[in-house]
Amino acid sequence: MQKITRGAGRSRLPWKVLCLIPMCYWCSWVPSAMAADTISTLVPADYIPPPDVLIPKPDAITPYVGAGINYDSNVLRLRDSAAANAMGLGGLSDTVRHAEFGLSLDTMISRQHLTANANVNQTNYDRFSELNHLDKNASVNWNWHTLEHIEGNVGASYSQGLTPFIDFHLLAPNIRSVAREYADASWLFDPSWRVRGGLTHTKLWYDLASQQAGNNTQNQTELGLDYLASTGSTFGLQARHIRANFPVAEQDAGGAVLNGYSQNELKAKVDWLVTGKTRVHFLGGWVSRKQDQISARDFSGINTRLAADWSPTGKIDVSGSIYREIGAVDELSTIYSLNRGATLASIWKYSAKVNLIAQINYVKRDFSQSTAGGVFAGSTAQNDVLRNEGLTLVYNPTDKWEVRLSGVRSLQTANISTGGYTSNAVLFNTRYAF
Repeated sequence: MQKITRGAGRSRLPWKVLCLIPMCYWCSWVPSAMAADTISTLVPADYIPPPDVLIPKPDAITPYVGAGINYDSNVLRLRDSAAANAMGLGGLSDTVRHAEFGLSLDTMISRQHLTANANVNQTNYDRFSELNHLDKNASVNWNWHTLEHIEGNVGASYSQGLTPFIDFHLLAPNIRSVAREYADASWLFDPSWRVRGGLTHTKLWYDLASQQAGNNTQNQTELGLDYLASTGSTFGLQARHIRANFPVAEQDAGGAVLNGYSQNELKAKVDWLVTGKTRVHFLGGWVSRKQDQISARDFSGINTRLAADWSPTGKIDVSGSIYREIGAVDELSTIYSLNRGATLASIWKYSAKVNLIAQINYVKRDFSQSTAGGVFAGSTAQNDVLRNEGLTLVYNPTDKWEVRLSGVRSLQTANISTGGYTSNAVLFNTRYAF
């Protein structure tokens, strides 16, 4: 069974794999912890550059250290130099250095599998020292097994770091913290049929007083039924209920609103092994969101995501997706956007030690529905388009040592004169696992 991860990274990976993704400004497009579903693909494109994946040694505690230096031409994602001068910044760019230490655990106790990870990452800015901060990440997962065909996961995670500057452009340490606990189970009651269910509690909060309206808690319940074909494909149906509470009212000249909501979903889930080289994924269905206040901001409609993986040779993997779905964003005067987007990514395994990863993603965000009702005047003008491109070279001198060099270009096109930005970044990072 695979653990379906939810959180800042929204890429789904097997539960035994640890993704080391600090909440840092150079992640070009980082969905929030309450973003919509994604589908597991061979090559991730939601994160640019791709996440640093650590596979812990079996039955061992593995210490690791990392370091890096990164240059970004537009740290705060401002429109131009005039905007930076108006804020008294003296420039847009900065060089950032970081150092990391962590521990990972992987152990088997009879049929039970326990994994854990904890790390801290100190990040320092040459120009914008006000943004110096310490990322903290910790997670633990117990993959439990009982009887012959019943298994599941119980776990928790905590992540603290600097919020990306996509929708926040002030020179202030906007620290965001996410805590999450979950439990799920599946029962293979027939060789071809599986029933599954899970509970998840998520809490997200900000340190800055100006961001308190974004603080929220989310409780999620999910039930699913899957048909497991002998060909290796899976066809399923899942129902989900989400209850989200925003304890601090959102303030604006038009009034104050509590952004809590209830959301119900019914989706089909398909993992179709078309050929030995091609796999198609689909997750889509009906989503209904009811706001606690201002019914004009409710959403009812289809959310879909279609993705495909193709491995034309043993050295090349290609992944792509298209989607239409609602998702939460980190922005003061809106609570969700309707996102229409596409991604494309490929990895070239040049050798056992060298990989080259290319990524492109595009998303058009429409905030019109979530700002309806006349409370936050002018918010609908924040509709935008985000484009991100990245190229990453991964070199493993040894099994324990990894070196990465990435180039990233990020653009926002907005329909207001004060919006939009262009950013170019170069990132050099290395990690050694003892």
